[in-house]
Amino acid sequence: MKLVFLPGMDGTGLLFNKLILNIPKEIDREVICLNEIQGVSYRQQAEQIAAKIGSSSVVVVAESYSGKIAYELCNILGSRVSKVVFIASFVSCPGRLAKLAAVLPECFLKPNLFPNWLMKMLCFDGRGNRALMDQVRQAIAQVGPNVLKQRLLNIAELDEPKGHQSTTAVYIRPTNDHLVSYDAIKVLSNIYPQLSIESVEGGHFIAQTAPKSCARVIVRATTT
Repeated sequence: MKLVFLPGMDGTGLLFNKLILNIPKEIDREVICLNEIQGVSYRQQAEQIAAKIGSSSVVVVAESYSGKIAYELCNILGSRVSKVVFIASFVSCPGRLAKLAAVLPECFLKPNLFPNWLMKMLCFDGRGNRALMDQVRQAIAQVGPNVLKQRLLNIAELDEPKGHQSTTAVYIRPTNDHLVSYDAIKVLSNIYPQLSIESVEGGHFIAQTAPKSCARVIVRATTT
């Protein structure tokens, strides 16, 4: 069984580094860099990732932005996706802030314009240190403002998917996620009737602030 990690909106996969360190080495894994995928829409991105996966059986780990990619992978690959682990993720618009962010001009989508206090409050529920926030900025700096703008539009324009998925799914839910609403999680639970919710203390960037706890949930989902 192989773990396929799909990153958040930065798309780099670099913010998975601490999480990956807590995954046993004997478990095969691959981190997908969305910035190497030419597709613009969620469906296009999923189709290109599915081609990379091929005939392998995988557990998909989707963080934040990539939730809809994981959903589309379930549609494309069917039973080859044995499980999905959503980390603070969503398949419908996660809340009002997402719609507000989507109307920001590209010139505002620069990491140095996002003050520490706001990042700490919104993304880390007050728990992020300067080193961690610098890592987030470094990851975002590798993505062009036009790409970030498109991803924000993708999120804001998400419609609630219809129908159900038979894939077993786990949701790692931060106790204080200010970016993903309860309604968005409820949509996921309607689509994945077998959804199991695991609460982990922290904010939206839970894989970065609580990597050990998140890794335990992922490993358990992979091995059971």
